[in-house]
Amino acid sequence: MRFRSSLAILGAIYLACAALPASAHTVLVASTPAADSVIDALPSDLTITFAEDLVEIGNSNSISVTDPSGNEISEGELSVVGPTLTKDLIQNDTTGIFSVTYRAVAADGHVIKGGFTFSVEAMAVTTSANEIDPITESPSQPENKLSIYLILSATAIVGGSLILIFIWKKQGK
Repeated sequence: MRFRSSLAILGAIYLACAALPASAHTVLVASTPAADSVIDALPSDLTITFAEDLVEIGNSNSISVTDPSGNEISEGELSVVGPTLTKDLIQNDTTGIFSVTYRAVAADGHVIKGGFTFSVEAMAVTTSANEIDPITESPSQPENKLSIYLILSATAIVGGSLILIFIWKKQGK
């Protein structure tokens, strides 16, 4: 009888620990202009889209765009709509490599930081020698780390098992 009740308790502990949510982070899925792209004119705004919805808490989200000279060319209020951040750009005729840095807060509370570049070239011409292969790899995922949930689950199972063993030994005397 004791074995069955102990087994039931261990089973309940296992099920409680196994039902914990998975830990995942959102990733950048698209941007306009696209990362590492070459365009012929600066767009009126920059848009970044993530895999999950974002939350807007104060100034927790940001986009910064700088021209080749290092001057900030993003202006106005940042727009957060679902998984998308949008910010207006100051129009100019500058060509070269523009740098984008961003910070976003996903709905699960994780902060996503990153950056990329794009180029503006006057009358960009694509030839077979200048053709850029599309990116075929998925966005890099954070390296696998032992989840806190796995650690808590193992601790609960081992701790519960030790408590049951001590109870059995004490009742057996």
